[in-house]
Amino acid sequence: MAEDNSNLIHVYLDDQEEPIVSYRPPVRFELDTTQLEDGPHTLKVVATDATGHKGVRTIPFEVRNGPGIDVEGLQDNDTLDGKVPILLNAYGGAKEPYWEPSRAETPAPVPTWAWVLLLVVVAWSTFYIAQQWNAPDEFANSPTYSLFYGDQATPQPSGEVAPRSKANIGATLYRTSCSSCHQNNGEGVAGAFPPLAGDPVVTDEDPTRHIEIILFGMQGEPIDGVEYSAAMPPFSEQLSDQEVAAIVNHERTSWGNDAPTVTAEQVQKVRAEGTSN
Repeated sequence: MAEDNSNLIHVYLDDQEEPIVSYRPPVRFELDTTQLEDGPHTLKVVATDATGHKGVRTIPFEVRNGPGIDVEGLQDNDTLDGKVPILLNAYGGAKEPYWEPSRAETPAPVPTWAWVLLLVVVAWSTFYIAQQWNAPDEFANSPTYSLFYGDQATPQPSGEVAPRSKANIGATLYRTSCSSCHQNNGEGVAGAFPPLAGDPVVTDEDPTRHIEIILFGMQGEPIDGVEYSAAMPPFSEQLSDQEVAAIVNHERTSWGNDAPTVTAEQVQKVRAEGTSN
């Protein structure tokens, strides 16, 4: 009895004359590429209908069961001359029992754009730090940071010297010692730290109480009828008479305040009286 080849699907691999599978449709089978060499291959599907007419479809594919290969220094269709350094790497593979991460990364130089980006970030960071960083109080009066007081002077880029503004000294000391509580705008923090803008003690014609608070601190006293939970720490051990005077004068002439300023001698007198009590 003759074999009925109608309504069959025959699957051929590459140039093989015999099909690897022959089934009636629909067909589902597993193609084992582990038995094939790496490289280009062709799958040919031949279907025959009941009338004997054939349909053919050819599907090219590529097998890569072996290790992946990476090439640095040579691209497809490159034109070369002289000696060309080439870096090769092979990694992975379908039959390899263990994965080696170190082999999966081909060494490569850092790209130029990454160096440019790094230089931009470093330059911006240096500029920002130079603009925003302030010397700690214990070093602020050292020659290294050029924070001079009294009749001393600040070096200028031209090489000349110019007197440093007492107002600038007061603003700097306020920013480093006081603004974390009373804020840069002198408005304080509601319920915790009192405002200095418009404060009766700060605007009083007599600056004695103002100086005492900075030197010796204060806690539990209501200000303008309002009680504040945080204590004012004493600064007599951290600040000199001249530094206290600079802060007092900054507070008494900022944020709309317009009160008489003080001298280091006045601060010295208040300090001596407070210490003797």
